[in-house]
Amino acid sequence: MPSGGTWLRKALTLLTLGVGGVSAVSATPDTRLWSPDPEEQFLLDVNLRQLRLSEGVRAYQTPEGTCVLFGDFLAALDVPLKIDMAAKKASGWAFRESHRVDVDLAGGSASFGGKREAIRPETVRETGDGWCVDTAALGRWFGITVKPVTAGSVLVIESDAKLPIELAMERQTRAASLKTAKFDINSLPQVRLPYRMWRAPALDFVVSGGITYRAKDGARIDRRTSVYAAGEIAKLSYDAQFSTTDKGVPSAFRFRAYRSDPDGGLLGPLKATHFGFGDVAGFDSRLTGSAASGRGAVVTNRPVRSLSSFDRTRFEGDLPAGWEAEIYRNGELLGFARPDGSQRYVFDNVPLMYGENQIRIVLYGPQGQTRTKEELINVGQDNVPSGKTWYWAGFSQPGRDLLSFRKPPDDVGQQPEAQAAIAVEHGLDERTSVGLLARAMLIHDEKLTFLEGSVRRSIGPALVELSGAYDGKGGTAARVQALARIGSVNATVEALLANDFHLRGDRPQTMREARVAIDAPIRIGRTVLPAHVGVHYTDRQDGSKQLEAAARLSASIERFNLATDIRYRRQYLRSGPSPPSELEWSLLGSGRVGDVRLRGQSTFDLAPERRFRSAELSAYWSASDKVDWEAALAYDGPNNRGRARLTHIRRLSSMALAVTGEAATDGSLAIGFNLNFSLDPGSGFRLSRQPLASAGSVQARVYRDLNDNGVRDHAEPYEKGALVTTGTRLAEKLTDANGSVMVAGLAAFTPVTVGIDESSLSDPMLVPKKALQVVIPRPGVPAEVEIGLVGGGDIEGALVKSGGIGFEGLAVELLDANGKVVATAQSDFDGFFLFERVPYGTYRLRLTAESAGIAKLIADLNVAASVSADRSVARLGAIHVEPLPQLASSR
Repeated sequence: MPSGGTWLRKALTLLTLGVGGVSAVSATPDTRLWSPDPEEQFLLDVNLRQLRLSEGVRAYQTPEGTCVLFGDFLAALDVPLKIDMAAKKASGWAFRESHRVDVDLAGGSASFGGKREAIRPETVRETGDGWCVDTAALGRWFGITVKPVTAGSVLVIESDAKLPIELAMERQTRAASLKTAKFDINSLPQVRLPYRMWRAPALDFVVSGGITYRAKDGARIDRRTSVYAAGEIAKLSYDAQFSTTDKGVPSAFRFRAYRSDPDGGLLGPLKATHFGFGDVAGFDSRLTGSAASGRGAVVTNRPVRSLSSFDRTRFEGDLPAGWEAEIYRNGELLGFARPDGSQRYVFDNVPLMYGENQIRIVLYGPQGQTRTKEELINVGQDNVPSGKTWYWAGFSQPGRDLLSFRKPPDDVGQQPEAQAAIAVEHGLDERTSVGLLARAMLIHDEKLTFLEGSVRRSIGPALVELSGAYDGKGGTAARVQALARIGSVNATVEALLANDFHLRGDRPQTMREARVAIDAPIRIGRTVLPAHVGVHYTDRQDGSKQLEAAARLSASIERFNLATDIRYRRQYLRSGPSPPSELEWSLLGSGRVGDVRLRGQSTFDLAPERRFRSAELSAYWSASDKVDWEAALAYDGPNNRGRARLTHIRRLSSMALAVTGEAATDGSLAIGFNLNFSLDPGSGFRLSRQPLASAGSVQARVYRDLNDNGVRDHAEPYEKGALVTTGTRLAEKLTDANGSVMVAGLAAFTPVTVGIDESSLSDPMLVPKKALQVVIPRPGVPAEVEIGLVGGGDIEGALVKSGGIGFEGLAVELLDANGKVVATAQSDFDGFFLFERVPYGTYRLRLTAESAGIAKLIADLNVAASVSADRSVARLGAIHVEPLPQLASSR
């Protein structure tokens, strides 16, 4: 709200303009006699549609009209023009780089958008605060309409297309609303996505090929294809992947059919939360086995996102050729991954800290695609609930696909040829749980059996686990581990004792092992640097010992995530000379400079000899909405080989194409392409460049619900040009003539809110009947969401105390006919409050519990309000708030 000084200044301005207008009638304007008087300067607010820009612009009233200070105008619209007062020139571009604007006051000319005109004396006037430019000239130069409304102290800007500053302010408004929104997602309307006996699969294709020339072996042609499919069969979700080698020969086929239900309503009496067969993950244990994926089957009633190993975890997923992955923990960059021969990414043994661990995995595609997978792991609250029993049963062949077209190597990731396990956990109380695991493995045609028991206990801000295991060959192992958080410091302590035990299915070992790790933030001013230090000591039966130490320091500086890592390793042998110490230093970083995304990493060997091992730096930037570029430089120290790569990326509506050229210092050359597209079964297998099979998607349809019955009737029109939101993401396109738009690339099996950006609606009085709806996307199955628009109005009033004095700072809730809170507003200094764009209907008002408690008032305001097409604004007037009744004193 404008201050009193602002209104006084505007009133004086109007008075000055009125007096000037009267005197102007009796005299003919004379430009030469006018000179700027600081006392006659006034301020104009800058309005662009419904937005108010900056703090206004200073202006003068001249005989010919209104002029505004050029510098204020440029700052208000954020236009990159540079003014050289000494040379009396200004140059730059306005709103788009193709619209150049050059003003040469000394030469008396101005050029703009390919046009040129002479500058008349009354067009630009020099004042003590800079140039004062006539508003009509500003409109011509910048290709917009500039209207001074001096009676209202406003400078109105009009433009057919939205200006960059307008789009930026809209993004900021949306971001602010997303950050501050707090609600229980379970209280929102849920859109169910029923399973079917058959849904045709959505298909994602990744096709790549190229020619490589090397002096030693000549030219070689490579071609590789990966196809991903996802759909439903027999009321089960299924996904599949088919891939070929670089020679185009089929290499693997993966398939998985599964069903998940967080409420545990699967398989009748088993009350399973998940079951599946095909490509499945195993049950992780630090003593007897890992969670590596392979063909098999699994059933469990454990929470869908629970951990089997509380101190560390494993993340694994599909990663096609040309894609890269980053992993973050609580915003800290932990590492990169590129696809291997199996076209998967694996982040193994990711350490977890006590408390909340926000894990974020970002996948980057060769055509600029970005997919984010987020997971919140709360260590310390992952115990089995008191009195509950969790089970897990399954078998698999780790590292082996459902169909392999070639014999896998004998040492597939050092995994067993087959394994089966049954695990049971029971909660004794809120802090204590016990577990029992039975496992069988087949390793090199030798059958091994294991029996493992564990006890897990929460003690204050710490979680302790004690486990022991026995194998069928007579080996034993014991392990104790604790995670604790003391203030801002996280500590992990682990000890392992094995006697002739097949540790994690490997050969028999007798060893002693200890591990200590500390994570703590280092504060330098306002900057917080996460630091990690870890020590690992191993003592084996043969007398050899090994000491490993690592330290990592991370930083998040504005738009950069940086990390440096130092690793030390020393082996001690019982006889003979011990190998020298090894010391390695690495740097990695990811971030943005303007619109350029940068990623780099380098590694140095400091001992036993100093050498530069490797380095790589890549930059990715967008030239337009459909064209991107990527450049990379890399160096391999041991081979003394440097590489340079340049990629041109073009995104079409139906597909995305990347063409890459690469050259190396050894004379080798390569050129290749990567093509990415999807087939949408819901529209006759129409081509789309959005991922449909490997991620979730929402098919939203927006319409005008004229009769407010909650469903679209035949005669009700669709809404074109609406912007649909899914969580923190926006649709890439506006709704089409049928009111429809698809948003793809969503995290599967994760609840997401679907809504609409009300500022994108053509009619400002339209609002969605349901502000947000919740869906749980499944891969390959678009979730259909209907968004009905109804008329909206405003509800306003004023909260007053006794005596009619306004009550400031009270939070007011608006409740619909079902008693649900649909909006919240806060009273101003005079008690005024306003609810804008409220759907038609009848509402009640009350104070929030917090406001009522602090002010000691009765929450129920005993006021109802209705908005309708006939009465779009409900003015409630003064509403008296009532204090809580006071009990009379016994004295």
